[in-house]
Amino acid sequence: MRSYNLRFLLVCAAVFGSAPCSPVRAATPLEALAQAHYQAEWAFNPVTATQTGIHAGDGRLNDVSLAGFAARDTRLHHERDSLHALLAGKTLSPRERDEAETLDGEIARILITDERIQPQLHDPDLYVSSLTSALYSLIERDFAPLDRRMDSAIARERAMPAMLDQARTQLTTIPAEFRDIAREDLAGSFAFVTHDIHAAFRDVDDPKRQQDLAEASRNVVAALHRFQDYLGSVKPLGSFVLGRDTMQAMLAADLVDLPVEQIVKAGRAQLARDRADFLQAEKQVDPAAPDQALAVVRQDHPAADRLIATAQAQLDGLQQFVMAHALVTLPSHTLPRVIETPPFGRALITAAMDWPGALERSTRPGAQIAFYNVTPPDPSSPAAEQREMLEDLNRPLLLNITVHEAMPGHFVQSLYLHHNPGWSLIRKLASSYATTEGWAHYSEQMMVEEGLRDHDPKLHLMQLQDALLRDCRLLAAFGMHAQGMSLADATAMMRTQCFQSGAAAAKEARRGTEDPEYYAYTLGKLMILHLRDDERRAQGAAFSLERFHDALLGAGLMPMRIIRREMTGHDAPLL
Repeated sequence: MRSYNLRFLLVCAAVFGSAPCSPVRAATPLEALAQAHYQAEWAFNPVTATQTGIHAGDGRLNDVSLAGFAARDTRLHHERDSLHALLAGKTLSPRERDEAETLDGEIARILITDERIQPQLHDPDLYVSSLTSALYSLIERDFAPLDRRMDSAIARERAMPAMLDQARTQLTTIPAEFRDIAREDLAGSFAFVTHDIHAAFRDVDDPKRQQDLAEASRNVVAALHRFQDYLGSVKPLGSFVLGRDTMQAMLAADLVDLPVEQIVKAGRAQLARDRADFLQAEKQVDPAAPDQALAVVRQDHPAADRLIATAQAQLDGLQQFVMAHALVTLPSHTLPRVIETPPFGRALITAAMDWPGALERSTRPGAQIAFYNVTPPDPSSPAAEQREMLEDLNRPLLLNITVHEAMPGHFVQSLYLHHNPGWSLIRKLASSYATTEGWAHYSEQMMVEEGLRDHDPKLHLMQLQDALLRDCRLLAAFGMHAQGMSLADATAMMRTQCFQSGAAAAKEARRGTEDPEYYAYTLGKLMILHLRDDERRAQGAAFSLERFHDALLGAGLMPMRIIRREMTGHDAPLL
């Protein structure tokens, strides 16, 4: 077993702000282990390192070789052995124990992906998304001078043809759903490489650099065409289904000790409650013809060219509402910038928050910007499909999405992340799926409960439609991966049980094939609601919603089991 009881560790300057790499004293064995773990992960995955704010590997691509994955997994098993030894001892403080358990779960989740799910063998989108993320992470924020980031982009582009060629030799059985997602994302990457990258660096007045970028980009485009031809000719084989044991293991990695069957039962009960509330809200919107209420609300949508401006205006109003009603303490009054989702990321994304890396230390003006991405209709799609997509982003629903993604959802989570410099490395980099998405989903319901838009029944209807969507995600995830539900069955459930449009139902069900953990939205919300109920009972008249929210966010994106323990002082059932 490898020992991580180090007293000194070479730590990159990008993390601690010193000059080139220098010995930094690790105060505890857990800190030394965590530093060694993250340093090794950033070396293996420099694209993630760039996104995190670690820039020593900005000119390199991720190691996607099978040998690289094997070496990484051997290391991770040694790290878990060392963590278990620490947890078995008596030297950790309660807070350190919480963080050690969190890191152990995060390492377990990586191992589940590498050793059980194995996207390196079955999912071509692993390689497509790695390529586009490698470039986008260099241009989306101004963390370094433009010419330096351009040099990194050239270096990464020069390595991309070999990576795509390697992908063709490593991919074995590719389920049809994974092939289709990759082909859609790949289609959006051509314009990104040929136009967007060059537009980002057009102000660099250096003919040699411009020539090098143009040549590297041509080679990347040629490699993308080869990969596109490969995906067009490959015969889909295999199944996306993970099985109950893997789904249970993923829950355990997020420190959720509930059996799959109990979570599915809770999800079905929540679906029944939300459907009943939805039908009641329909009557409030249109008492004369409640079955037409959803269609009426869907007609109230901005034009495609007004989506971004509409979402930005909603942000301003939501911030004022949060502050006026003392719902949560905002560490900063800045707001994210609303932009269109990059074309290469639209296959599965309707809207998403993209905040600066947890360890980004650059003080350049553009380094700390957060982006709220919204996906407009594809202008090349049939007119009817574009119209349906705009109806899916009607104003009340877009407001609910803005609550989720920005205020007080994910963006406020990022504010707490960046305004707690005393957090440990583990806490800064924690990323529980259920906590992250659970809070944002919980925020939607909480804001309606607190009177957003004067209890407008149209907003309530759309908040409930989104809640139904997340209920169906939970049931589709466990249904498809653990209970024999087909993709067609999941699509039909999305449409008939959760009132999603045909386009949204197909997109959402397909997402569950590649993102099985999207059960986390409803599961996380239910765990937060259960904790809130427990705290209200325990505190009685002294309970404060603002203090509850501040404490929850103040714990970071740790698993809900840890947040409950730190807020209450003990463990208790999560549901």
